[in-house]
Amino acid sequence: MTVSWTTFQCNNSDFRVRLIPDGTEYPVSRLALQRSEVFRDMFACCDTANQETSSGSEGGEEDVLELHEKSGDLAALLRLLHDPPAPPSELPRTGKFDPIAHDPATIIPLPLLLSVLFVLADKYAVEEAIGSVLRQHLLAHAPTHALEVYGFASWHGMDWEASAASQYVLPLASYRFEEVKLIPNVAAYHKLVRLQDFRVKALRDLLLGEEIFPHSYGECSSQGRKTMDSWDRQRKALMGRIECGESSSETSL
Repeated sequence: MTVSWTTFQCNNSDFRVRLIPDGTEYPVSRLALQRSEVFRDMFACCDTANQETSSGSEGGEEDVLELHEKSGDLAALLRLLHDPPAPPSELPRTGKFDPIAHDPATIIPLPLLLSVLFVLADKYAVEEAIGSVLRQHLLAHAPTHALEVYGFASWHGMDWEASAASQYVLPLASYRFEEVKLIPNVAAYHKLVRLQDFRVKALRDLLLGEEIFPHSYGECSSQGRKTMDSWDRQRKALMGRIECGESSSETSL
């Protein structure tokens, strides 16, 4: 089911957030807002101040928080705090060696993640549980937007996500200059080159060391030598076709 991040409604509100540019008010839950460290600290300070100066004010302004945000961004922030997203759903695998794939309908769109949700999560210090799920959605885009995910993760210190996304990046020479500019700096570029080189060498070493008859198990006396020679030719040919970002099905003979 598609979630609208531009609208927000709270049915159990006990607080209000007012948009400064146009005065629009959103009924919200104080408990939900405290998933943000910024709001949590604000409530702690204000509640302490109210206890020290309890004058029995009857005005309604004490339960209103004014924020200067775009309307769509504020709605996205409130939805993020009140109804945190679930991780993307994995699709069933047809084989045990198939890579993990996610249901596209359950993945938060990449532009929304990069330009809105991660920005808000950082600005309002959203709790780690929500940040972790956002990173899962980011990584779910890696198979189709590998370089963009790698660049964003590298720039924002998400080392694990950057490393995981790098496995989907094609050889860098295959990208246009405008695409390579998604890599934020020389250090991230160099790390990606080293990761790709390491993976290619590891796969080639693994393939070269794989015997068709390990410890002579299953070797046929009449066809054994012919089979081993055939396997040796095929694995050497396959070694030359191993490149970064390719799946096993793409490199199979």
